[in-house]
Amino acid sequence: MPKPHSRKRRSRAEWTEIFSRFASSGLTTREFCRRERLSLSSFQRWRSRLGSTIASAEFVELVPTESVTAPATDWTIEIALPNGAQLRFRG
Repeated sequence: MPKPHSRKRRSRAEWTEIFSRFASSGLTTREFCRRERLSLSSFQRWRSRLGSTIASAEFVELVPTESVTAPATDWTIEIALPNGAQLRFRG
């Protein structure tokens, strides 16, 4: 008879792949872990353990959609990332 809650040990490479799927999922951490049947605490522990090695190596060039002729004196840029993080820049 199988154990009801057997643990699966994952390698560093498997966790790196999991974080790659998470980055492209557009889900929150909690939603992703529920969908993938992962322990939230294990997910967070491995995210911390892997640190910057899970960051995407892709370069994304940001190109303005319209030209600005006069210098802006008051501006705000907000970027929402698929993992739920938000970046805000003000000038």
